[in-house]
Amino acid sequence: MAGTGIFQKTRQAYRLFYPLAALHAAFFVPFWIINYLGLLDLGLSAQDHAHEMIFGFALAVMTGFLLNGVKKINLVLLAMLWIAGRVALFFPDLPVLLTSCLYISFPILLAILAAVPLFKNAKSWRNLAFAPILTAFTIGETLFQLGRMDIWDSGEERGLIFGLNLICAMVYMMGGRVVTAVTNGAMQAFDDHLKPGAQSYWEEKGFFALLALTLGDLSDLIFLSIAGGLALSFCLIMRLYHWQILRLRHNLQCLWLHIGFIWLFLGILLRTMGYILGTPYIILGIHTITIAALGTLTLTIMCRTTQQRLRIKIHIPPALLWMLALLNLSVVTRLLMETVGPSPWALTSAASYSLAYFLFFFWMVIVKRS
Repeated sequence: MAGTGIFQKTRQAYRLFYPLAALHAAFFVPFWIINYLGLLDLGLSAQDHAHEMIFGFALAVMTGFLLNGVKKINLVLLAMLWIAGRVALFFPDLPVLLTSCLYISFPILLAILAAVPLFKNAKSWRNLAFAPILTAFTIGETLFQLGRMDIWDSGEERGLIFGLNLICAMVYMMGGRVVTAVTNGAMQAFDDHLKPGAQSYWEEKGFFALLALTLGDLSDLIFLSIAGGLALSFCLIMRLYHWQILRLRHNLQCLWLHIGFIWLFLGILLRTMGYILGTPYIILGIHTITIAALGTLTLTIMCRTTQQRLRIKIHIPPALLWMLALLNLSVVTRLLMETVGPSPWALTSAASYSLAYFLFFFWMVIVKRS
């Protein structure tokens, strides 16, 4: 007999972690910008900002997307660990060993609850790839915390770079599950369909290009990072070509998912150029990936999967168009902040980013009640 109450099984991880991710993005980014501009000293470093966006926000979205069929007590424990990690950031006097163990506990428990079932039940290499990627976030968090504990001088930097590449890998593979399916469905209106062989080919080659990029970043083999980045950029172009983005530009679901992948391509290309032309290009590339690509795809996919799991008609709600408009305003002003200067672009970027995720939070509250 199925359990009841807090011990019963649920498929509602997205109901908890999508709103948590949205609120985290809505509050933390303005806090960071206020701290960065010196308007209020919150004791936040650039490493704190990067860590929270990778291992806090992005990992919460992935939890909501991938975690299914988990006991409520485990889901509550997972959420408590995630929330405790976010709160611990503002208590720097806590023992570093305690906070490090707290931070590492979340991806470990997530791997047990989500990655293990993925290993067991995956019916294709594409679905199977999610399991090691998700598990590897534990490695990235551990590397970062080794730096925090002064065990490895380069730990924080390597952990963040590793985490960023894992986000690229997860977004790239999510394209195989979500973007390809939506694109194929849209092409049926033209009595056409995607060629599965071409999709699998470029998806597989892109996965290995990402692996080369990651190994190059971890080993300081710049030529390998450049080769991997250029190869991945080419694979992204080929995926976009096969998705027939111009032909499907009038389909709003396809349009915004494709725009997310265009941002990912530009971010990867800028990062790769940075290995040759200098750090400013790397910074531009990182923010293009984390704000533009990740933001566009997470908002679109979170709206879509919420509609799917609530069994309501899948469509682009007007609220999502406002979210995406605000997000892209944040992208443009963030890039201006890097190239022109922080004022007034920093506050504009933070405010528009925050409003986009506040809007998603309220949209989700409304749609669940309707």
